[in-house]
Amino acid sequence: MLEAIPWGADLAATVAEFGDVEAVHDGARGVGLAELAGRSARLALMLRAAGVAPGTCVGLSLPNGIAAVWATNALRLAGAAEVGLNAGLTEAERRYCLGLSGTRLVVTDRAGASAFRDLGCDVIAIEDVPDAPADPAALAPVPGTAWAKIGFTSGTTGQPKAIVTTHAARWLANVLQRAHLDPMPGRGSRVLLMTPFIHGAGLIAHAFHDRGGGIVLLRGVDLPVVLKLLRDGAVDHVFAPPTVLAKIAGALEGERIGGIRTIFCGTAPLLGALHAKARAIFGPVVRVTYGKSEIVNPITVLPPAATDAYYADPAGEGVCVGWPGSGVEIALRDETGLVLGAGEVGEVHLRGRHMSCGHIDASGFHPLPDDGFHATGDLGRIDARGRLHLVGRLADVVKSGGYKIHPDEIERELAGTAGTAAVAIVSLPSEYWGEIIVAVAETDDAAWPDRARAALAGLARYKHPRAFLMMAELARNPQGKIMRRLIRAALLERWRIIDGSHPRLEPR
Repeated sequence: MLEAIPWGADLAATVAEFGDVEAVHDGARGVGLAELAGRSARLALMLRAAGVAPGTCVGLSLPNGIAAVWATNALRLAGAAEVGLNAGLTEAERRYCLGLSGTRLVVTDRAGASAFRDLGCDVIAIEDVPDAPADPAALAPVPGTAWAKIGFTSGTTGQPKAIVTTHAARWLANVLQRAHLDPMPGRGSRVLLMTPFIHGAGLIAHAFHDRGGGIVLLRGVDLPVVLKLLRDGAVDHVFAPPTVLAKIAGALEGERIGGIRTIFCGTAPLLGALHAKARAIFGPVVRVTYGKSEIVNPITVLPPAATDAYYADPAGEGVCVGWPGSGVEIALRDETGLVLGAGEVGEVHLRGRHMSCGHIDASGFHPLPDDGFHATGDLGRIDARGRLHLVGRLADVVKSGGYKIHPDEIERELAGTAGTAAVAIVSLPSEYWGEIIVAVAETDDAAWPDRARAALAGLARYKHPRAFLMMAELARNPQGKIMRRLIRAALLERWRIIDGSHPRLEPR
């Protein structure tokens, strides 16, 4: 493992080469890389003066914007363990994340300062950081084994866990991210980012800055602004998880947008119908990756040409997410831990030098197992070409009438039946069947259930939902992922199960 990480020297070298480049634009104004680095170094020195030692947990709670970028860099330069606190968290969620990570100091803005002070935290407001720039090279290297980042799992199956990554692993992740960029960004390249910067978007920003590229960082999917940027050719790369890509593709349907070199797509499986819509608008430029909180992207990569070829003729169970990235090992195991062969479906286990060193839950810190593999909870298979296909989540497998059913398979068949609206498959408890399947769409289209039933004609009868329901909004976490357990809870509040051989739902 790398003994010391020279974050300050690395940033100073990048500024020497690309200091004049506009590093970040927030839709209203831009800032150059040299100014950005100077602000980062100034805050890093403040953190050191406040007693922040390598590995000290420091919270970061800022909405997308220029300050979020230089503040993130500052925590890395200072050697802190950045605890990402989404600006949209509730008070209870903030309290939980702070307590789990042991965070006592938070970097935020004046608007958010009181919320953290009320929770007993010390606060540095970004508006109080002096404008006088500092030299990044003045920051000493950081021990590679020191904690660098605390991220939180999505909480789709229970209370989120805190995932711990070291500075050495974070540095390697940056190197590997750049290694998988094709085409490589350079001066004049700009990537559009709209998802929370303190999550996955930050890694892409670092890679672009290292090669003289810039980022356009928006506070969410502001469609009028996004469409103008795309139509004007103001960006040539886009980071768009499926939920974001669906909104953009829906707004641009029938148009042809040139000049986009890569659309980075990940965080959830990309369904064929959405890929087809995106391809019709942007061409064959979508790149698919597989990411987890526990191991920084890229875990697997399906380059644009390979993505295009796969979606032209998808075959077999699951959705293809590509070949293992550099330094990543993938093993599929059954319930007993036996490693499975090509084509067999099992739980995905990952190992890599740039992955987390363990996690924190209510009982404390838990390092990785001795073999270094992380059990993801995802179900997948490896095809004859060595590509990983994701089949579903182990925790989401429905056991109904003696059958094991993967909700993702049904959701893929239902994709597009509600237009661009999301559709989720959830299970409800049944004494007779064990569980029953219900389909829920984020729509008020009364014709949707009939279209949905027709779309499932090719699936075995035991995979057909017992009810087709509609909701104004499906529960999601801050990263936009569908939360099946929250949808299930909402359904149980509104509907009563009339159990038996032909179960049905009645409003409460």
